[in-house]
Amino acid sequence: MPAGRRDGFTLIELAVVVALVAFLAGGLAAVCAGMNRASRLESTRALVRALDAACDSYRARLGQYPGFPFAANDTTLLHRALCVPAPVTRGDAGADGAALSAPFIELPSSRLACAPQIHDDWGWPVRYSLPGANHGPGADNSRRFDIDATSGEGGVIGNWNTAR
Repeated sequence: MPAGRRDGFTLIELAVVVALVAFLAGGLAAVCAGMNRASRLESTRALVRALDAACDSYRARLGQYPGFPFAANDTTLLHRALCVPAPVTRGDAGADGAALSAPFIELPSSRLACAPQIHDDWGWPVRYSLPGANHGPGADNSRRFDIDATSGEGGVIGNWNTAR
């Protein structure tokens, strides 16, 4: 080894490595943010589908949808009707003598943190309207009620199907 030469990295080599690591970390952060957004959208869609099915179960058991005959943009009705065990008549009590019927849907506590409202993944309350609205040409307007959640990306996720 020549005199005065030391083993190690130069300042330029270190700067290149730090810049490369920062570039890779930025790309990873962007990918994770996109996955987080997609996860929130799908989770909220699943919530709306589950609430839709619970409303159909409610109707099958009780003969009408929650809030019949009218509920406009209500944010508390679904919690009261679907998530809270309802008292049953003495003749309907089970063999164990239970005085409450099971709720129509059981949601994780994170969805019910601000009860009596059910919240989507962005923290907005889920809205319920009976009767449902006309969602324009190409939309499936056969639903008798609307359940919708506002996504953080500015869109609305609902239980109606739009023609694609």
